[in-house]
Amino acid sequence: MATNLEFIKSVEVTSSTSSVDIDNVFTDNYDVYSILVTDFETVGSTQTALHLRYIDSSGSVITGSTYDYAYLQMDSIRAFADIKNTNKTFLDYNLIDKAPTGAGLISYIYNPYSASSYTFSSWQNVSVWQAGALELRGTKGIGVEKTAQSIRGFQIYETDTRPFDKAKISVYGVKG
Repeated sequence: MATNLEFIKSVEVTSSTSSVDIDNVFTDNYDVYSILVTDFETVGSTQTALHLRYIDSSGSVITGSTYDYAYLQMDSIRAFADIKNTNKTFLDYNLIDKAPTGAGLISYIYNPYSASSYTFSSWQNVSVWQAGALELRGTKGIGVEKTAQSIRGFQIYETDTRPFDKAKISVYGVKG
């Protein structure tokens, strides 16, 4: 069966961590990349959220307030919500795990290696979280990192002081 995805790299998280750097995966070989996060689980039962920051051509994580994002949060037992933020220090994937259920994400990154354009992204995910009752949450989002520079990788991390201990993060180049 033919596919438009070409495997680049996969990293498995098997012990407690708050961040994972996936470096040297974006090159001039592709204009579009796919990131797939599967089997994401937190340590213990407290939920946490995943975020993304890019790694620049010198190997430094871009932590400035240069990220904008918007997403539709689709909860199973409450009203949907439009979330928008500008000048943040990360892209908020809104991927939340309420252990032991796990969560998953697919994201597309557009023109990350181009030094003459912003890096755009789109994503969708599904997870289980709890604010009272346990519920399913889906998210569809878009984002941009607003500096015209070459990006060579990314960092997935959590900001809720709750580490994760299981995940598989795979990167693919999208052909044609």
